[in-house]
Amino acid sequence: PDALGALVDRGLVDPAGHQGWLRFRSRLYGPLLDKYGFDPRAGAYANEPPELSQRRAQTVGKLIGTPRARKMERQLEKAAAAYLDGDQTALDPAWFEQAFDLHIALGGAVAAKDLVERALESEDPVFRPAAIEAAATSGREEVARWLLSELNDDRLRANERRGLLQGVMSRSSTRDYGYLWLMENLEEFTETQSGIFFASRLPAMLSYFCSVERADHFAQALRPRFAGKAGGLELERAIERVRNCGVLDDRKGAEISAGFARLR
Repeated sequence: PDALGALVDRGLVDPAGHQGWLRFRSRLYGPLLDKYGFDPRAGAYANEPPELSQRRAQTVGKLIGTPRARKMERQLEKAAAAYLDGDQTALDPAWFEQAFDLHIALGGAVAAKDLVERALESEDPVFRPAAIEAAATSGREEVARWLLSELNDDRLRANERRGLLQGVMSRSSTRDYGYLWLMENLEEFTETQSGIFFASRLPAMLSYFCSVERADHFAQALRPRFAGKAGGLELERAIERVRNCGVLDDRKGAEISAGFARLR
């Protein structure tokens, strides 16, 4: 399943194929959730073996977004709302990532902005990164535009700035905007004191793309900037990954999508 999921994440599967992928995940993981059970409250599984908790967490992650996850998603949405209203027992930190994703999906830009503001006022080592990542990976362009306009907020740490941009570029619906923003601000990012750390992480952001044309563009626009610098070798590897993915899409994309569409 992870290998199949990678094809979906890279954009090699069309909408019909994506629906097949959701059906397949529902059939595969739905019975496991029935077996393990689900309760989002804090400490609900504190006394069970760690391996069982791990299997449940993996199952929940695989089921999110599928037809079999509707009840569980409603539980997480309600738990997130209660937690943010002050009930610390409503939501276990183990479910922060999924719950906050759903909270933003339901509440849109208003929910995302509120969640980020709460995160920036918090030093909680679990809540803060989970809330920021949920906003960055929301897939909503309105949220992405706002987040990138706020990157100079003094409360953001250097790694959080990089994480916000990477989160925006990790989603197909905000990826192009994130890249345009990156190119407009590339000099500022690479010339600052933390530029060397950003440069080393840039290739991972580019690797979300899947296109021969994109690979050619990266080579032309970025290769001269990174020649002989930190991240130069990783940039070359990213260009090759993006190009190979694009070649696969051009040659086999329709066949891959058709195969996914047949999944039941």
